[in-house]
Amino acid sequence: MRRHQFETYLDKVFDFSARVQALPDGRRFPQHSGKKIFDAVFLGAACQFPSLHRIETECRQGVLGKRIGALSEDTMRYALARYDRDALLALSCALSRQCKRNGLFRSPWTRGRIVAAVDGIEICSSFVRSCEDCMERTVHHVVENYANRFSTITASLWSRWSARLSPSL
Repeated sequence: MRRHQFETYLDKVFDFSARVQALPDGRRFPQHSGKKIFDAVFLGAACQFPSLHRIETECRQGVLGKRIGALSEDTMRYALARYDRDALLALSCALSRQCKRNGLFRSPWTRGRIVAAVDGIEICSSFVRSCEDCMERTVHHVVENYANRFSTITASLWSRWSARLSPSL
């Protein structure tokens, strides 16, 4: 299958596929590779799909169907919960350093200021608490709703420093 320009760019500039493949997988007997699941979630986030349920639908019958193949949202959730957070942080820091080295943050509009990129994805939402890390919120002043969210911020000042703040799961 032919890869899209975005994926080719990620591999050429960041060696992205090899770095993702090297992430430790905490599952014992996986049916799907960690890279396949990471790619599904990463490309789903890049396409701005709002939830794992939508990514599952796109993997079964939508735009990610040929590229990724069928994946259930339970499989994605199980695999994501077992990734090593330190390894994900190291990957993010390495990508941030590469962006800085490539001059991504050096442009006239930054004018020496701090550049920050903030992003997040809510990976699951339910009316039943599924783990200790679930965030709790009230919906319509009555119903308790539980969710897991992954948020990250990358900040850089071109001439002096680059920092990566820890992700929260």
